Amino acid sequence: MSNLITRAKDSIYQVLRGLKTVAVHSLRIPTTKEYPDTMPPLPPHFRGRLALNVNPETNEHLCISCRQCERVCPDKCIEITAHKSPETNKLELIDFKIDHGLCMFCGLCTEVCPTDCIINTNDFEMADYSREALVYDIRKLTLTQGESSHYFAAKEIALPKPKPTKPAVTVTPATSTVKPAEAKTESKPAEVKTESKPEEAKTESKPAEVKTESKPAEAKTESKPEEAKTESKPEEAKTESKPEEVKTEAKLEETDIKSTDNDIK
Repeated sequence: MSNLITRAKDSIYQVLRGLKTVAVHSLRIPTTKEYPDTMPPLPPHFRGRLALNVNPETNEHLCISCRQCERVCPDKCIEITAHKSPETNKLELIDFKIDHGLCMFCGLCTEVCPTDCIINTNDFEMADYSREALVYDIRKLTLTQGESSHYFAAKEIALPKPKPTKPAVTVTPATSTVKPAEAKTESKPAEVKTESKPEEAKTESKPAEVKTESKPAEAKTESKPEEAKTESKPEEAKTESKPEEVKTEAKLEETDIKSTDNDIK
């Protein structure tokens, strides 16, 4: 009997203790919130949905297509498409895809990003009806300028440095200085001289060519064999007259011999 009485006392004490706790909390402001009507406060470094920042001041995309987040991702859920611009010779971003169905929200991609482009947002409501819908492209990932400025302030991210001025701005005075030079080249007096070209006129009226047309030297060479022939003619005449002289001498000898024979007789 004594044990039953003590147990009854303990049970009544615990009930009264619980009712006291309920009475105390009923007079306090409620700590629970009606989710999802009111969102709970989340720490700034909460690892929620991944997103891409833009410059809060210029609304320019911060991704430089370095692919460091793609290489460091352990799940290989990031895919970047870029091409090299022929004008700037730099990579330009075409598409950026993240498969949130594979992502484990480790935050490594946000740590290696050199421009603080990819970040973890406070959005954790990503339930959907298909796995294909969990693949976000660059249009879904890119934040607005207001959202980017909010996360830059909440995460205490330093604002991106302004890009250096384009070379086209520095080229403008150079082009202005080049223009008078071009004008000079167009009005070159040297070119006018080359058009008049007195030297070409001289070469057109070449007296040397006229001489070569008359060619007295060739005429001399042509007359040479004739002169040689004329010179050799008296020699030929002499050689032709030699046997005649020999014949006359032989005839005289024959006449002398005949005369001597007649005298002997």
